[in-house]
Amino acid sequence: MDVLRGKWKEKCILNVCTLLVLCWSVDLSLSPPPPLDRTQELQCLEGSHYRNANGTCCRKCHEGFKLKKDCTKEGESQCEPCKEGKTYLERSNYAKNCLRCTRCDDNEEQVSPCKKSRNTVCRCIEGFYKKRIDSVTRECLRCKTCGPGERETQPCTPERDTVCECMDFRNKKNNRNCLPCQNMYSSSHSACLPLFPAEDTGWGVWSPYLLPAFGCVCVVLLVVMGIMGVLVVRRKPKESNSFLSAEITSQGSEKSTRRLIQEDPENVLNQSIPSYSPVCESEQEPLRKLPACVPKEIKISELIYSVLDQVPLRRVKELVRSLGVSDIVIERAENDHLRDTKEAQYQMLRVWAKGNAQGGGGVLARPLLYHLLDKLRDMDLGGTAEELETKYGDQ
Repeated sequence: MDVLRGKWKEKCILNVCTLLVLCWSVDLSLSPPPPLDRTQELQCLEGSHYRNANGTCCRKCHEGFKLKKDCTKEGESQCEPCKEGKTYLERSNYAKNCLRCTRCDDNEEQVSPCKKSRNTVCRCIEGFYKKRIDSVTRECLRCKTCGPGERETQPCTPERDTVCECMDFRNKKNNRNCLPCQNMYSSSHSACLPLFPAEDTGWGVWSPYLLPAFGCVCVVLLVVMGIMGVLVVRRKPKESNSFLSAEITSQGSEKSTRRLIQEDPENVLNQSIPSYSPVCESEQEPLRKLPACVPKEIKISELIYSVLDQVPLRRVKELVRSLGVSDIVIERAENDHLRDTKEAQYQMLRVWAKGNAQGGGGVLARPLLYHLLDKLRDMDLGGTAEELETKYGDQ
């Protein structure tokens, strides 16, 4: 019996030892690999190396080459060159595809051709300058010519438009034309100033408002005098009629005096007014012939379609950004109408117009129209601005 118990204890001890060995081996197999050295990791991520999907640190391809196959061990990757004159890559990389070479657009000339490691270099031809629409898109526009009364301060270059300013004794009015100053004024920094500075009397700040204020006071005085004149004319028959009654009372009998006193005063007044009423009608006649001064309403949808018909397709987005519409709204409109560019542009302009609409949301506020016209002129689309101003401006 003791022998059996001893064998049973030996088997238990052996089984426990075997179980501990198995647990230790499983723990080693499941434990994560040791962390990479921080210095090695930074060296791989920076500079000329990268780490592929398997965690291997591979060397990047040189400029003008694209990655054909990742390295299988630490070291070189398999690269192949871009097509000369068709594709390029300007930096060391591990891209699978090369970039397509840029083609010079209209009104551009080629400065240097496309190579494997450098893109095509283009510039605007003489008489044109580069206008950047966004970070990628650009356009060559014709250089501006200084108008009457202007002089050129900076000539046009391939990178910058002509800069003009008003000549001496001229001033720019409404940001359009340079008009001559009055005889008593001279020009300095595009502003007409007095030839002989007068002594400071304290009215210098208010001088531009004195003439309009004086005109308003004169108009008010004329209106008050006119009203007082009409009242005097209407009261004068009553006074003359009272003198006539006193005279009849003194000369006539008591009976006739009672009749005059008992007579209805309104009848007496009505009999005296017709002799003066033509004067009142003649004074009011010009007022009836005054034209209506109410400007016509501008329908938002009609204006937007007119703008889309006049503004070039690729410049609508530039116009919308200058009007204050955010890039988020622009991208949303493009994503909602991927196959209909005109509808997407309509929605962009509609967001701008609806922000300050009048009359139930379908009528554009007139200050917004003038803001739109100014932005079109800033974009060198003066012809479009003139047509819209003729169609929707004050009549």
